[in-house]
Amino acid sequence: MAPSISSEIRSSGKKLRLAILETDPDYVTACGTFTDLFKRLFTTCTTEAEEPAEEVILDIETFNVVKGLYPEPEEFDGILLTGSRANAFDSDPWILKLVEYIKRVHDGSSTRLVGVCFGHQIISRALGGIVEENSKGWEVSVTKMRLDKDGLGAKLFPEAAVDGVLRLQQMHRDHVTAPPPGMHILAASEMSHVQGLYEEGKVLTLQGHPEFNDEVVRGSVENLIARGMLGEADGKNALDRAAIPNHGTDVGKAVVRFLSGVFD
Repeated sequence: MAPSISSEIRSSGKKLRLAILETDPDYVTACGTFTDLFKRLFTTCTTEAEEPAEEVILDIETFNVVKGLYPEPEEFDGILLTGSRANAFDSDPWILKLVEYIKRVHDGSSTRLVGVCFGHQIISRALGGIVEENSKGWEVSVTKMRLDKDGLGAKLFPEAAVDGVLRLQQMHRDHVTAPPPGMHILAASEMSHVQGLYEEGKVLTLQGHPEFNDEVVRGSVENLIARGMLGEADGKNALDRAAIPNHGTDVGKAVVRFLSGVFD
C-alpha cells in the first residue's frame, strides 16, 4: 500500500473509511497540515455528536496526490480533497491526473466525494464546471453566504437555516464561475456565487474552510499582506473578522452525515 497517515476518530456508531487527498502536503499552518486540521474538526464533530448519523468511527488515511499516491475508491466510503495553493485550472501533470481520477471515482464507483476550497474547485473542473481567477480579488476570513432558495442548503446545514446565512472562514482567489451540469448550488456570497455544490449520494463541496480556525486565518492573512497580495485596509478588515463565530463545526457534522448517507 502507498505510504500514508492513518488514524481512527472514535465515537459509538458505525465505521466509515475516509481517504484524505492532500493537494498541498507542504502547506503547514500554525495548527498543522490540512490533514491535521480535518482530523481535529472531525474529532470535534463525532465526540460532540447530536444525532445518530454523527456517531461514527472515522478511519482516516491520507494520500499525497502531488506525488502520485492514490487510494482505490472501492476501499473507502468517502474521499475528501483538501485546499491547496495550486490553481485548479492549471495543467500540471499531477493536476491533470487528479482530474481524471475524480472522473473515475464519480462515474465508476459508489464512493462519495467531498471537496474543500481547491477540492471544491478541482471537483467542479473534473465534472464539467469552470474555474477562474476572481477579478474582484481575494475572499478571506469569516464570510456570509446566502443559502439557496430551494431549501437544500437549509437541510444540509440546519444551524445556518435560522437566518438563511452560512458563515465560514475563506481563503481563496480562484473560484467556480460555472457549476458542473446537474449540480445544485448550495450557497452564494457577494464575491463568489458558487460557494458549495451537491449531488445526492455523490458530491458535497464547499468553497469555504470549515477546518480553519481564527489562528490559521490570521497567519494566512498576515502572510498575504506581507507578500503584497492583500492591501493593508482589506487585510485589517479580514483580521477583524477572523474570530467571528461561524458554522465550521456544523459543516463538519454535515460532512459526516453526508458520508453516512442520511441525506439520500
